[in-house]
Amino acid sequence: MFDLHRHLSSASPSHACFYATSRKEEWETVIHAPYGAIGLLPSQLPAGVEELHALLVAHPHLQIGEVGLDRRFPHPDRQESFLKELLRVAVELERSVTLHCVRREGRLLQILRGMERLPRLLWHSFGGSYEVAREAARLDVILSYGPRLKHSKLSGEGKRLTRLPFGLESDHEKPTEDGYPEIWQAHQRWFAELTDWSLDRLVRNNDEKRTILAH
Repeated sequence: MFDLHRHLSSASPSHACFYATSRKEEWETVIHAPYGAIGLLPSQLPAGVEELHALLVAHPHLQIGEVGLDRRFPHPDRQESFLKELLRVAVELERSVTLHCVRREGRLLQILRGMERLPRLLWHSFGGSYEVAREAARLDVILSYGPRLKHSKLSGEGKRLTRLPFGLESDHEKPTEDGYPEIWQAHQRWFAELTDWSLDRLVRNNDEKRTILAH
């Protein structure tokens, strides 16, 4: 199954994964991934988006991500302004955006609603309430469910999770591939059992979301 969100490791990037970045030091590597995105965590925001814009123009296959809001880090106003700038860049350059959000779901929805136009959006490792999920879906956001879903209240929604636009991700963050295949496959099997979807159907669904996000 295509992995809608993971991070780089020491292994060569695979054609079966969408690689997001959260630090500037990773950008030069992700450029060479078949499916890659450049982004920054809210703890590492630059003064502007000029460098990201230039890289995106130079590498048309790159998307944007992960970027967003995080209550653990300071300067919420700067986080919001940087996100808005990148959403506008994504619309201008016709790129998708992978969203990062920690305990600021309501404010993220407000920002998305307030944008004149939105790019294609993936909300990575979504674990908010079903009400937030429905609001995001109204904005055509794809909800990406990772292994953390198993330990969230949202998993109690079971089959209802598949009523909204969704995909699956591993969010693999280790520096090596150790354990990756096992964890990724276990997540697929668990989600299939939770929602009564076949693995083949989940594979097709992730392929559809890859097409939406990468083109």
